[in-house]
Amino acid sequence: MYGYYDLPFSVEKEGISISVENVEEGWVYKRTLGTEEVEKVIFGDEKHIIINPVEPLNTPKEITPNLLIEFEKTLLLAGGEKKQIFLTFPIEIGIFIADKGNKSLQLLDVLTLVRQKFTLYGEVSNGVVCKHWKSQVYSNPPSPNPLQEGIIELNLRNTSSEWASISKAVFSAYGMKLYYNGDVFMKARMDIINRTTAETGFELQHISGELRNQSVKNRKSRKEAFGVYSLQKLGFVPLKFYMGWGF
Repeated sequence: MYGYYDLPFSVEKEGISISVENVEEGWVYKRTLGTEEVEKVIFGDEKHIIINPVEPLNTPKEITPNLLIEFEKTLLLAGGEKKQIFLTFPIEIGIFIADKGNKSLQLLDVLTLVRQKFTLYGEVSNGVVCKHWKSQVYSNPPSPNPLQEGIIELNLRNTSSEWASISKAVFSAYGMKLYYNGDVFMKARMDIINRTTAETGFELQHISGELRNQSVKNRKSRKEAFGVYSLQKLGFVPLKFYMGWGF
């Protein structure tokens, strides 16, 4: 389903139906998912549609820019040690309309096939609302359904001299960089500062030597996805997340 589509077009997959048809008043965008229907009229020629994964923080509406991933098993990392792990994250699908050079990009729609759950990170009085996701911890990249789950390569680094007990990670959508081609992929880091604090962020480099189960050709052909938050970014926004209430 992910990719570029010239108008008119239609595509259906896993209960999602998306189409753009030419009618007298212009182009009509239609999308159905279960009982939910979206319809919009588009004016403009020489346009195409882009469907790609976006930051998983736009549905049911933009409640928070923060994603909390809870680990199914707690990890213990010795002081001064590094470890690479893989997690899954929920997928949201963005539909954009653009001109031929992608210089003018407009979000049409966002949808998801996965459940929506929110949680509080931190104290009740001043904590942070986050989208919640629970993931297994993998030593090698899994192969989830790319319309439902993506893969995070997370590089853990314990910069303290003490053992770290890690059961979750919180990420900011403003720093997310998604790539796709057969799978959906992000590369992130988590630096442990002490027993209760850590910092997370994302890396632009998306090609990992650990992804040996894919050919070099496929790894190099991953496309960088257009994001919703990158379109909205104005002035200073936090690209990293400071975890001050433990991990």
